[in-house]
Amino acid sequence: MEFSLSLKYAGRHAFKRNPQVLRWRKELVERERAMPEQHRARQETLLARLFESAARTPAYEHAAKRAPSHHQLEFLRDAFPVIDKSSLLREGEAYLAGGGVPWQRFTVAATSGTTGTPLDVFRSLGSMLREEAFHLQHWGWAGWQHGHHQAVLRGDRVGPIARDRPPFWFWDSAGAQLVLSTRDLDEQRAVSFAEQMQRFGVTQLRAYPSAAYELATSIARAGLTLRLGSVITGSEMLYDFQRQRIESVFRTRVFDFYGLAERVAYASECQHGRMHVNPEYGVVEILDEHDRPTQDVGTIVGTSLHNHLMPLIRYRTLDTARWSPAPCPCGRTYPVIENLSGRLADQLFDLDGRPVNCTIIGFAFDGMRNIDKAQVVQTAHDSWVIRIVPGPRYTESDGQGVLQKLAQEVSRRVRARIELVREIPPLPSGKYQWVVQQWRTGPRPLAAAGATA
Repeated sequence: MEFSLSLKYAGRHAFKRNPQVLRWRKELVERERAMPEQHRARQETLLARLFESAARTPAYEHAAKRAPSHHQLEFLRDAFPVIDKSSLLREGEAYLAGGGVPWQRFTVAATSGTTGTPLDVFRSLGSMLREEAFHLQHWGWAGWQHGHHQAVLRGDRVGPIARDRPPFWFWDSAGAQLVLSTRDLDEQRAVSFAEQMQRFGVTQLRAYPSAAYELATSIARAGLTLRLGSVITGSEMLYDFQRQRIESVFRTRVFDFYGLAERVAYASECQHGRMHVNPEYGVVEILDEHDRPTQDVGTIVGTSLHNHLMPLIRYRTLDTARWSPAPCPCGRTYPVIENLSGRLADQLFDLDGRPVNCTIIGFAFDGMRNIDKAQVVQTAHDSWVIRIVPGPRYTESDGQGVLQKLAQEVSRRVRARIELVREIPPLPSGKYQWVVQQWRTGPRPLAAAGATA
């Protein structure tokens, strides 16, 4: 198992951290403090290339073929309507260059099941490589340098899901990272995780916010000390009580980032805690309920700048934010957003009272194309209900597929049943909560200092 994992990660790093990616990262760093006009010019260049690909896409070809040679940003907002996930679910292939699913699907398909509405997103190889460059840039903001050892707590599989004996970790020598099993994180094993992090000289942790919080909480309960240089979180909402606990236990700063499976927007936190929108990743708009630009809190709408296989243009996310007019002391000239709010999820527990990571729960819905919407609810200590709004082609086998993937990819210590419903209403705020805790007598996390958990 360890040998096959070594080969897997070595191949991944050879592909994603090739010399071209490292050059892209270097160029991104060099342009971080450029004048805003230069960022705009760079966006115009990238948009022109994107429109060329969009002209081969059925959903966009009519508008994209009229794209002018200048003022691409103005044309973007004038010529293209705002779309959303429902548009892709209805007519997904119309948004693919060439109008059909690519034959090399196994290398370019990424699936999002973490918002309750499964969706296949196809990505070009170039987009996948560029993604690595943006992340390497952000790691550098958090102090990472080539050769620094990281720990990773982001849902990677390091062994059979039924394994009940260590190791629950894997040392990836090619990437200089200690890969920890998020599925096996509990209070007892967190102590072993901390010991392995010290053993391998880890200076930076990359994790889901909920996983980093659980690790920090368990380490604090055990009375251990583990000092890190930084913690990078992303893929979930990071709450204030989580940040406070993580920073307190690891005696460092959290550097959060914001991204989506659709790859239309990317923002990352600097050492001053400001969230910078990377203008070379996507064109980001913040729009009100009438799809007009607003300086108040609005919905994030993004346009991918590098995915020429599925060039999503003016894609409405489920997240909200507000532009911040104040310049950042870090000196980077990227736009800054604040009041970022997105995916809402409660903490669920398995039959043994162990927390089950909410992002990993989404793995159970990967590839499930006949489900319009889903919500996972814990109704008792031994009972989960998976509410599904079925699509037109939904059959009983789709629901059974979710239950099978839940056992194979998430946890074998979960008892769940399928409940078909006509609709899953949003919260009064308009936000959609796709993982819900209704069982109130389960384990409770320690209250963070100065905050309410």
